[in-house]
Amino acid sequence: MENKIQNVIINPSSQIYYITEILKDYGYKKGNKVDFAVSIGKLDLIKLLFQIGEKGDLKVLKYLRSIGYRGTELTIAYAIDNAAINGHLEILKYLHSIGYKGEEWTINYAAENGHLEVLKYLRSLGYRVTEWTISYAAKSGNLDMIKYLHSLGYKGRKYTVYFAAMNDHLEVVKYLIELGYECDEWIINDVELKGKNAEQLLKVLIDLHSIGYKGTEKAIFHAKLAGYLEAFEYLHSIGYSYS
Repeated sequence: MENKIQNVIINPSSQIYYITEILKDYGYKKGNKVDFAVSIGKLDLIKLLFQIGEKGDLKVLKYLRSIGYRGTELTIAYAIDNAAINGHLEILKYLHSIGYKGEEWTINYAAENGHLEVLKYLRSLGYRVTEWTISYAAKSGNLDMIKYLHSLGYKGRKYTVYFAAMNDHLEVVKYLIELGYECDEWIINDVELKGKNAEQLLKVLIDLHSIGYKGTEKAIFHAKLAGYLEAFEYLHSIGYSYS
């Protein structure tokens, strides 16, 4: 069954054949395919719709509508959110053009995954940009998105810098600090604690300290604990103590 469903997605030209074959497995002979699928409580077409956003397959979506399938509120919301997550702008445009809408959080999915054009489109439709949207844009590291949102007058949360710092987006951190965001001690400490990448970790430490931000005494302990010798030695060289 799954192979047939995948074939529909991979090869849209075979859609009618494969969907019919899926339904024949459950006894379909003739008539409206959607009505039959509903009557047996086995609407495998939903599985296709669930993958529309991820695959970005506009042909599949249009075909499903052409045979009478409209989807449920849940499946449509899922498709819209996945399109925002994966940056499939054409899918979003089509779904909205036929009257569907996403959830309040949909625009944040676009921000979190760095899809600026998707974010712009959703905003143009009235999706609301919030402080969380800024924070998720910082998490994605998309500096152009951060600049765009601030140019429109939007502001992030107190912890927006944290989202950028914890994901190694140093240029975003610097830009936010230039705008007046504060980089608290605990942000420095947590960057040091994260220890995902030793070289990047040291770069973040040096750059943040070079513009005046200091961690607490726990900073050098975290660097030592994480096993990052360069970071430990750097912190020690600028006066951090470790016992």
